[in-house]
Amino acid sequence: MGTIAIRVLAAGALSGSDARHPIAVPQVAPIASGPDYATDVRRAARLRALVDAGHADSLVEAAIRFALSREAISTVLVGYSSLEQIELAAASAAKGPLSAAALAHLEELWRELE
Repeated sequence: MGTIAIRVLAAGALSGSDARHPIAVPQVAPIASGPDYATDVRRAARLRALVDAGHADSLVEAAIRFALSREAISTVLVGYSSLEQIELAAASAAKGPLSAAALAHLEELWRELE
C-alpha cells in the first residue's frame, strides 16, 4: 500500500457535530488541517460515508479502527469527556482494524477532500 497523508482533525471534530461536551474545552484550535474547528467538523462529516456504507458504527469508531489498521501506528491516543466515550473507544478497539474494503473506500474519500 502506498503512502497516505493523514489529516489530523481538531479534538472532537470526529463527532461530526459542532456541539461540545459540557466538560470539554470550549474552544479548540485546529491541529493541522482546517483553519478552524467548524471546518474540521465539516471535513469529518464528509467521511460519514464510511458509516453509511456499514464499515463502522460511528466516525469515532472508524478513526480508532483506522489507526489499528496501520502497522506504522503503534499508539492511539483517545481524548474523552465521559465514561461513555471511554467505553465507545474500548468497544471500537475491540472490533479490530478496518477491512480492506473500508480502507479502499477511505482512500476514495480522501481524494475528494484534497
